[in-house]
Amino acid sequence: MGHPTMPLPSRALDIVNVRITFRKAKVPLLEAVSFRDKSKAYAEVLALGHINECVILQTCNRMEFYIVTPEGESIARKLSEYLANRAGAMREEALKAIETALNHEALMHLLHVASGLDSMIIGENEILGQVWSAYLEAESFKATGPILRTVFKKAVSVGKRVRTETGISRGPSSFGAMAVKLAESLLGGINGRNVIVIGAGEMGTCVAKALARHKPRAIFVANRTYDRAVKLAEEVGGKALKFDMLEEALVEADVAICTTAAPHYVLTRDSICRILERRRGNSDLLIIDISNPRNVEKSIKEVAGVKLYDIDDFQAIVEKNLEEKRKGMEKALEIVGKELPNLFKELKEQSVRELISRIVSRAEDMRKEELARALNMLGSIGDRERKVIDDLTHTILKRMLLPIVESLKAAALNGDEQLIEETVKLFGVEGVSLLKWSGANG
Repeated sequence: MGHPTMPLPSRALDIVNVRITFRKAKVPLLEAVSFRDKSKAYAEVLALGHINECVILQTCNRMEFYIVTPEGESIARKLSEYLANRAGAMREEALKAIETALNHEALMHLLHVASGLDSMIIGENEILGQVWSAYLEAESFKATGPILRTVFKKAVSVGKRVRTETGISRGPSSFGAMAVKLAESLLGGINGRNVIVIGAGEMGTCVAKALARHKPRAIFVANRTYDRAVKLAEEVGGKALKFDMLEEALVEADVAICTTAAPHYVLTRDSICRILERRRGNSDLLIIDISNPRNVEKSIKEVAGVKLYDIDDFQAIVEKNLEEKRKGMEKALEIVGKELPNLFKELKEQSVRELISRIVSRAEDMRKEELARALNMLGSIGDRERKVIDDLTHTILKRMLLPIVESLKAAALNGDEQLIEETVKLFGVEGVSLLKWSGANG
């Protein structure tokens, strides 16, 4: 029955956030550092050093890494260099745009992101789904674990609470809705216009539904997977479009809103020039690109007969949106401020959960072994007597372990590492890793 007694290695773990966002970077830089192959991205990032868990959050407005590591500051530097090198000729610009945060600041930032407080469009709804999708994607690559799962679940929970209890999501609260509002503003209304939505994913769905409320003449939905285009078109009373018919449809369109996430341009300068040759006599074609990365070639802006807008052109609408939502933001910040200590408590309790589980499991194994020996010595007794003895030993064990479990939870909350390590020695439990915040944060 002997187990080797091994002291718990005293190793601090940091939660690190390294990011480039719209706050300090324009679309070309965000595009330069974005990943088109996430599998390769995770492989490269995890190879940078001792990284326990990793989640990459990439949207049209941000490229962020969330890392659990015993080498916090070192990994933050390596990730910053890695991100800057991805920018190529814009490396120096990237170095100025990169922001880093550890522990308290990193977690606070994620809660702000999930709550829509760090979005270009305050109260944005899409980011909530993107945050959880980023975690699930990391999980699919086996890149993450229990710490970031707790963190991201809390972030999504807080994000939902903020939207429920504040007015932060009222009005245009997504890039899809904002794109439709921009089109309406530029054209003096969408009623009676032919509109094409390129892409039938989450963003495309948001755009199509927002468009339907404005009663355009026709909504066409183009998607590489035709079945998805059909499904979305049916939802909004539109018409599905096979992707190879996109150029044909653009000849008669007034507006095209691009929401795809293709690894290449969906609309190029050459394709637009071909379309414009057949649009003689028609008004200018308005194209709004809210793709990630950009899927409409930027040089199209130089072509007569077409007006191209992307996320960098949203600033005036964003400022108006910010002013309208200021009260909701104050309430949202208050909610985040109250929820952050709860997240720290969960993480600290989680840090001893595995230890408690192993202690209870080992004690239960011993109980069953001794119970079997005692019942064997008693010889022939009935099932009722066996159950009474089994319940008795189980209750005694539970009552004996309760103060130990409570003491370990309290030790985790209070940072009493000595008590935890002495408990590890006492019970001979090995191979348990603990989350212990480095520095003063948390």
